[in-house]
Amino acid sequence: MIIQFSVENHRSIKDSAVISFAASKDKSLETCLLQGDAKRKLLPVVALYGANAAGKSNMLHALLTMRDMVVGSASKVSKGEMLPWDPFGNSEQPTSFEVSYIYRQIRYVYGFSYSQKHIHSEYLYHWPNGREALIFSRENGNYEFRENVAEQTTLANRTPDNKLYLASSNDWNCPQTELAYKWFLEQLTDMMQPALPAETIAEIAKSNDQKARILKELLVADLGISDVSIRNATAKNQPPIIMTTHRIICEDDATDFFQLRLEEESAGTQRFFSRIGGWLHALDTGALLVVDEIEVSMHPLLTRRLIEMIQDSSINVNGTQLLFTTHDALLLDLSFFRRDQIWFAEKSDKTCATEVFSLVSFSPRKGENIRNGYLQGRFGAIPFIGGGQLWQE
Repeated sequence: MIIQFSVENHRSIKDSAVISFAASKDKSLETCLLQGDAKRKLLPVVALYGANAAGKSNMLHALLTMRDMVVGSASKVSKGEMLPWDPFGNSEQPTSFEVSYIYRQIRYVYGFSYSQKHIHSEYLYHWPNGREALIFSRENGNYEFRENVAEQTTLANRTPDNKLYLASSNDWNCPQTELAYKWFLEQLTDMMQPALPAETIAEIAKSNDQKARILKELLVADLGISDVSIRNATAKNQPPIIMTTHRIICEDDATDFFQLRLEEESAGTQRFFSRIGGWLHALDTGALLVVDEIEVSMHPLLTRRLIEMIQDSSINVNGTQLLFTTHDALLLDLSFFRRDQIWFAEKSDKTCATEVFSLVSFSPRKGENIRNGYLQGRFGAIPFIGGGQLWQE
């Protein structure tokens, strides 16, 4: 489970920007909270609001760039190759990422700074017995280890200047870094791009029980789909054909059925279908879902249903978390979200840099209509179109 993420000097983010999943002392909706460890409770969901071009997507992009450098394509770089470095403006300073998380009951803090072809610093700490302990640190090519020093020094000497030690050490199955690495590999789920039907097809193929779960969610979503079948494509190298079955009642009260290809369904139905497989997989594995503009093409109630599945402790029993961006003001409801679950991104008028802050910093009253407050500009993070009148109810 993620506790906190921070980024500095990435895209529109100049100074350090932080998003925290650590629950505040707010007593509202306490049943939704996750038990991170003995010392802290964590939020299952964080929503990030902001105007277009405010930089909210860049916060998510930063976290997933970090993942890419640990377990993705950027972890496979050869010596001298360029890293996915995208600093603020014309800055020549390194970009910095840091994430704290809990994996298999152990807390970790991992971070690094880097530029185009060079890892400047990297560090990994853990708390195996409730006490902080260094696993490794790296500063301009100088490493420090606490366990298995000789072997890890050998691995460090094999690690080029443009590659993370957390990535390279796991190429050689280093036991000291294995669990910290697996969180990125198994728990951090990139859903920034539009979901593909293949994710749901894979879940359907797992078992009849998993297919039944998916059909149940399609029923709850009121999409009119009673069954789903998969046909092999007639042409080579083509994706399978997904058929949805709809039940209708005829004039004589007899039941009939008709089928549609998935691509003949509405954009919202396609989006929900493509999303639900990955959603259920995350609920089964306790993953962190990272989703940009969660509401695209979907009715607000469908969006709300997806969020409810993570927010509801009777459904979310494995510690699944969700970080998403949105423009959907209907979700700004203190009977649905806690105050510490709502965050904002705003671009500075002076520097054009993204600033990130929580609703908590405004100390809204319990039961306050924060939707109206947001649309009226009380919390910032909205466009002021034409400099005219702000929204009024």
